[in-house]
This record gives sequence, C-alpha cells and structure tokens, in this order.
Amino acid sequence: MKRFLIVVALVASAAQGRELSSMYVVPAAANTPGKNGTDWHTDLTLVNPHGFSLPIVLQFLPSGRDNRVGVPTVTFDLLAYESLNLWDVLGPNGFDARGSTGALLVATDTDKIACPTNSAQCDFVVFSRTYTIGPLPGEFGQALPGSPAGWGMDSTVLAYLPQLSNDADFRTNLGVASLADDFVEVGYDVQAPDGQILARESTWIAPFGHAQWGLNTTITGGSVVFYIKSGPQDAMLFPYASVVNQRTGDPVYVEAHMTVVGVSAQGLSARALSKSPALPPRLPAPSFRLPR
Repeated sequence: MKRFLIVVALVASAAQGRELSSMYVVPAAANTPGKNGTDWHTDLTLVNPHGFSLPIVLQFLPSGRDNRVGVPTVTFDLLAYESLNLWDVLGPNGFDARGSTGALLVATDTDKIACPTNSAQCDFVVFSRTYTIGPLPGEFGQALPGSPAGWGMDSTVLAYLPQLSNDADFRTNLGVASLADDFVEVGYDVQAPDGQILARESTWIAPFGHAQWGLNTTITGGSVVFYIKSGPQDAMLFPYASVVNQRTGDPVYVEAHMTVVGVSAQGLSARALSKSPALPPRLPAPSFRLPR
C-alpha cells in the first residue's frame, strides 16, 4: 500500500511540473547578429489540445523601450488539435524585426472567448527554440518553453539562476521580461560556487519591456539571484540566463527557480498580486503571414 501511495504522489507531482495555461511569456526571442559570428533566430510553436478553435493574440515586446504605447500584435485562430509552427517568428514573414530582440506574449484572446476561472477550456501549449546559424556550419540552439504568466517573479520570491559561467570558455547573458505596466527596479546578486557574493547590481526594466545584457563578473559554475527592489505592487517579471560557448556559439537556456527562502534578507515585503496581468495596447504587424 505504501508503494502504491508513493507512485501516485510521484505521478501527481510530475503532472504539476508544467501545466498548460491560457497566457504565456516567452522571455527571449531574436532575429539579430550576435558576438563571435553568431546570428540568432527564434521558432515558435503553439499546440491546441482541444477539439475546437481557440482565438489567439500574439505580441512582440521589443527590447529597450517603454511598450505602454503599444506593441506589434497579430490575432488568429489556432485550429482544433493544430500544431502551428511559426518559423523565424521575428523574420520577414513574421514580425519583420531584423536586428531586434525582445520577448513574446501569447494568450487566448479574451475579447473573443470567455475563459472561466480555474477552467482549462482556454489552455494551450507554447514552446520556442532560439538558435544561431553561425559561426560554425549547422545550427546550435536552446529550448525556451513558454512560461505561464502566473509563474513569474513577484516581490514575494527570489529567482535563482544556477550553473552560470562567464570566463574564457563561456559567456553569460542575463535577461528579464516584464508584464508590469510601469518601470520596475530589479536587483541581482552574483554568487560564487562557495556562496560568496561577488557583485550586487540593479537595473530598471521598462513597462511591458524586455532587457538582456552580458554579465560583467567573471565566474565559473556560479549563480545569479534576482529580486524586485521597487515597482508596482502587482509587478510580474521573468528573469533568465543564457550561457553561450565562446567558440561554437552553442547556447544553454537557464530557467529561473523561484523560492521564498531568503526574501526577508533582502528587505523585501511580501505583497500579493492584486490583479491578473493585462496585455499591452495592440499595434498592427502588416508583414505577418500564417504558414497555412
């Protein structure tokens, strides 16, 4: 009997590992040259598990700007049981944003369908892959699963990014996507493998914004810890890291691990979310073409 109960608990735990959602953030997307001959592109895939179509809104949140004025947006129906592959989603048949980086916001369009609370009828799957087509022949890529919009970092948690190296062999980029409708100040500590804090930095993230920057501290196998220092009470952020091989350009995406452990040590206040994330204003994306 005990063995049976343990197996059931493990299966239930696995099922909760990444549940579907009706709203996702893909924290990073690109169509741009990078360092050491790299050239980055992003493929986006949406899967509808239902026997009926879902109205979808897809938005591109460009880096380095206040996106409250609006962001490029497309709307379409995700057909019953469809797997829709949007290859090079920032490319000429997508958002046509060569030279750009940013984040993607993907959601069921609640202007067109009612999504009852605690119901799965509007849920779907979001997955992405960002890869370089240089400097070596072939492709080197990293998987970036869509993060459910409620799984981000608010002011009640810290976000740990482990196994980071920034040295002669690897370089580490840090990034943050934001669903907040105002500026948010984020702090981050760079920790050596023995737990020593090597650097303590902070930066501001624009409304509905995205930022990515290279880590300045030399580390091998260390960690970075993100936390919110100031901003709106309902701020929801999505920090991440990407560790890139200096020679090949081969990247590894590092997803944030959230915890309440250590929150009080940062002098943070535990503030519950007061509302669900809203979408930024919609601007047209005339170049976008669905591949069907």
